[in-house]
Amino acid sequence: MNDIIAKRKQAERQERAESILAAGRKLFLEKDYRGATMRDIATEAALSTGAVYFYFKGKDEIFGRVCEEAFQVLLELLKQAAAHPGNPRERFEKVVKAYMRFYTDYPDYFAFLEMGFKKIALPGEISGILDGLYLQAISILKDIIDTGIQEGYFSSEHGNGWALTVNFWASVEGLLYLHRVGYLEGLDLEALVDNQIRIFQRGTNPAP
Repeated sequence: MNDIIAKRKQAERQERAESILAAGRKLFLEKDYRGATMRDIATEAALSTGAVYFYFKGKDEIFGRVCEEAFQVLLELLKQAAAHPGNPRERFEKVVKAYMRFYTDYPDYFAFLEMGFKKIALPGEISGILDGLYLQAISILKDIIDTGIQEGYFSSEHGNGWALTVNFWASVEGLLYLHRVGYLEGLDLEALVDNQIRIFQRGTNPAP
C-alpha cells in the first residue's frame, strides 16, 4: 500500500514539474527569457509561485532545462545521421540535413537555442551543462570532417578540422536564422542548404 502511495506521489510530482516546464517553454517564446517571470510561469501552470520554487530554484533553472531538452533532441538527430553508412562526404551531408530537420521539425526548440543562452548569463553550473551539450553537437560534425581529412575526402588547405567545422556550422546557422526572421521569403531552404554543402565540399576537395 505504501509503495502505491509513494508511486502516486512521485507521478504527481513529475506531472507538476512537466507542467512547469511546459509553461516555461510557452512563456519564454512569447515574452523572451527576460520578460517572463516566475509568477507568470506559476499562473500558466496553475500553481502557486511557492510551488514552482519547490520544484525549481528559479527561471534560470527552468530555462536551462528547456534548453537541455532542445539539445537532447538535436543530438539524437545528429547521432542518427552520423551513424549512416557511407564515406565522410556522404555522412557530412546527412548530418547537415539533420540539423536542418531540427530547425524545420522542432522550431520552438531551435528558437530556444537561437536565443543565445550564453547572452543570458545563466549561473555557472547551468551554463557549463549547456556549453558541454553544444560542444557535443558541433563535435559530431567535426569528427566526420577530421575523418574525411585523414582519409583524403577533405583537404586541410584552408584549416584544420575544428576551423572548417566552425566555418561551416556558422554559415548554416546564419542561413537558418535569416530564414527564421523572414529574409529568405520565396527561396527554397533545402535548396539553399544543398548549395552550401556543395560549396563547402568543392572548396575542401583535395587537389588531384
